[in-house]
Amino acid sequence: MEACTYRLGTIDDIDPVFELNAQLFAEKWSKQSFLDVMQSGFDLYVCESHVCESDQKIAGYILSQNILDEVHIMQVAVSPDYQRQGIAKALSMRLLADKHGYALALLEVRASNIAAQKLYKQLDFTEVGCRKAYYVPEIKGQPREDAILMQRTLNTL
Repeated sequence: MEACTYRLGTIDDIDPVFELNAQLFAEKWSKQSFLDVMQSGFDLYVCESHVCESDQKIAGYILSQNILDEVHIMQVAVSPDYQRQGIAKALSMRLLADKHGYALALLEVRASNIAAQKLYKQLDFTEVGCRKAYYVPEIKGQPREDAILMQRTLNTL
């Protein structure tokens, strides 16, 4: 993969993050939603790809919220052009390393998203529950999809 920079995201990243979110998720967020969560203290980490000096692109992002002594991972997204190159893993590891003072990291993942579940298991997440019919269907007219709940302690990475 070409040069890539992992960094904390800023308000200036809202447009490309919004575009990536709209491209990848059935439950799309509005730009205002991203702006609101950034202003309320959510953490955004981005992978910025440097194809050439004048062309920078957000290849992926991870969004999380701190609640008491827990880190809730809200979204992990990687552009289809950059998937299967370790970006989701690198973003997750950066976030988890920065949150070493917290007790737990928690997330939900679609039951059908086996690749993401494998990634989280590699990062020492364990399955702790299921939320039935949690996600809106990716294809209109299909039933809602279950969410697998996963968590890990933050003192083992």
